[in-house]
Amino acid sequence: MAQSRLEKIGTVYSRTIALLKGKAMKEEDKPLWLAIYEAFPPKYEPRFDRRLPKKPIKPIFYEEDIIRARFHKDQSFIPATNLARENVNSSTQNFLSIYKTIQKQERLSEDNAYERAMQQYTLQLEMQKELSREENKLSTS
Repeated sequence: MAQSRLEKIGTVYSRTIALLKGKAMKEEDKPLWLAIYEAFPPKYEPRFDRRLPKKPIKPIFYEEDIIRARFHKDQSFIPATNLARENVNSSTQNFLSIYKTIQKQERLSEDNAYERAMQQYTLQLEMQKELSREENKLSTS
């Protein structure tokens, strides 16, 4: 190998170039990011010992994050979501849509709207469970 594997010696770019020049890496195995890096090199070389600028980190929150966190804290079981099916919303998305419609229509405070949305959500879950039980009974008989 042309150089050490330690991240403290050189950069990922310099080590990859050394591997290509030393024929330790084939040209067809060249990573995609290498061409992008060469076309648009960074302003400062990304080394391990480079000092970071002292900028304050801004907290990034959306309006519904507080409600989402409260929902996940209150729910003991949240069913899994099949990510292969694009048209199906997760249970959290269903709850948030119920919450938003209640808050818009009835103009309640956050706590009252949350309680009403939680009641509707639990009713929906119970109805879905009942429907699945009935479907199972029909399929077994």
